[in-house]
Amino acid sequence: METRTIMRRGLLALALSFGWGIAAVQAKEIVIPLAARSDKLETYTTKDGHYALVGLLDDQALALVSLDQQKILSKVALGIRPLVVRRVGSDIAVVGGPSSGYLVIVDLTTQKVTRSIDLGTGIFDIAVDGQRNRVIATHPGADRISVLNPKTGQVRIFPMPGPPLAATIDPENGHLLVTLGGKDPLGLAVVNLENGELLARLRCGATPEDLVIDTIHHRAIVLNSGSSDLSVVPLGGGTEQFRTIGLDWRPTRLALSQNGRFAYVTAGESDRLQIVDLQSGVIVRTRPLGRQPTGVSLLSDGSIAVAEAGTQSIRWISPESFSATTLAAPPLGAVSGIVVDITGKPVTAGSLQVEGRRIPLLPDGSFLITKLPPGKYLADVSIPGFPQFSARIQAREGYVTSDELRLPPRTQAEVATGIGFLADVPAYSDLLARNLVGVMSAEDSKRKIILLNGPLGPHPEFAQLTDLVRDLNLLDRDNRLTDDIDKLQTIGRNLGLRHIVVTQVQFTRGYNTAGNPLLNTVLRFFVPVALPNFTPNELRSEGVAVVVDLDKDHSGDKATLFKASGRDDVGGSPLYEEASDGLFRLEVKSIAEGILRQWKEHPPFTILEKAK
Repeated sequence: METRTIMRRGLLALALSFGWGIAAVQAKEIVIPLAARSDKLETYTTKDGHYALVGLLDDQALALVSLDQQKILSKVALGIRPLVVRRVGSDIAVVGGPSSGYLVIVDLTTQKVTRSIDLGTGIFDIAVDGQRNRVIATHPGADRISVLNPKTGQVRIFPMPGPPLAATIDPENGHLLVTLGGKDPLGLAVVNLENGELLARLRCGATPEDLVIDTIHHRAIVLNSGSSDLSVVPLGGGTEQFRTIGLDWRPTRLALSQNGRFAYVTAGESDRLQIVDLQSGVIVRTRPLGRQPTGVSLLSDGSIAVAEAGTQSIRWISPESFSATTLAAPPLGAVSGIVVDITGKPVTAGSLQVEGRRIPLLPDGSFLITKLPPGKYLADVSIPGFPQFSARIQAREGYVTSDELRLPPRTQAEVATGIGFLADVPAYSDLLARNLVGVMSAEDSKRKIILLNGPLGPHPEFAQLTDLVRDLNLLDRDNRLTDDIDKLQTIGRNLGLRHIVVTQVQFTRGYNTAGNPLLNTVLRFFVPVALPNFTPNELRSEGVAVVVDLDKDHSGDKATLFKASGRDDVGGSPLYEEASDGLFRLEVKSIAEGILRQWKEHPPFTILEKAK
């Protein structure tokens, strides 16, 4: 009898968490106007009722909201646009925002600002370690965090390996968990706050903007807005593995149920709340909200508070709005797509294996996988003549999603030590690459050094990858590497290259590296000359070699540039056609010699001496 009672209570709790069923109680929602936009919010419960602390961006104030009385009890002027607010104990709140370097400390009893601490740069998130009396602020604009004592105001600064975004404290050991912006797959860092030591780098998705810790299962739940998914990251011990759970809508903020099983995810661009069962890894319900929902928080009674920037309000949703008597399976999805080879042509035979199901490809390379629960899956692709590989697909609740799966090259190198030279579009760029390849091949005969593209066409090994460099735009205006470095890394992995050198030569009047970027170029210039028909000393010749370390360089890093000029001080009468072309070729040779001298003084190829 007691066992049946416990089971009924467990099912009722599960039903209350989701709101599935056929006899749902009428939803009870309260909308509390704020008259200003807001983002993150902090909720808490006392004997007097339920409360929310929220920063009012437009008013530059902290609002204390009574959810029970449905009104703002007080406002405290801050002098900053507050993105994030956290409670320190029961009487103190700390507030920060990305447009100001000030961390503002507010006494909740007196409703006054007690201290503003200048941390020097904008704040994205705040973590509170109440047991050790410290507050941590993340500064993505400066690649660092600040650790401060809220009572004394003492501040310590620790550098981070990337732009720190969301942060939380692991109460088990006091370590900081902090996400790092960008697409680095090791985007979750574990930091010892005693000395700033980086203890570990863990996997997560792209642009991890929010983070919570599940203390029951000792794992981190990371919200990845760039890849539209959640990462479930074990923090040590146990048998749980890293998992990725796909979302139907681009996520904004995240909250976790008290038992650690369910994640509540707002989607600010889609005005929705997604409820994810972390145990099964699927979205169990999607629920509409008001315009532009941002911060979300769960209270001790199971109710949910959501900040809505679009409606400028807080939406308080009672637990009864999720009640049900019968659970129903979530709507299924389907994935359609096509499998193509490295050149983009459809394959004509093969199959996919997904969740134990074999799906044959149609003659045009297309496929359709039906009846998939929402989430991300690995599809094992088998194509005659190619090694089997796995590709990630995603099913969305009630939708048919489309995807294109591209085969890897037929051969894939295991050890990457070589150097590949890639000439840019402008004339004579390939001549510079050939000069550099010739000298380096003679000096280092044991290492693979190849010209990827030349006057006779692409290198045979590179031929199947030429589409990857079409419309390549490697550098931005600040000479930082763009996301197109991913294309070069794909080439390197498949050809056994550790470095790729991109060369370019230009002959111009008033050569300059500032201006509008060319299509498929690494430099900027004015008045390009297509056919050399000027007196040589009227022009300036300049060459550049961009050395990309495919193991160490990432998007956003400052590019490694080597520049050299030709001998432009030649006088005499105008030269045309062949004579002018011959002189320009001599200048390209001079440019190559200048770059090679720089390489000897500052070797860019880190494993050149170790190549065997």
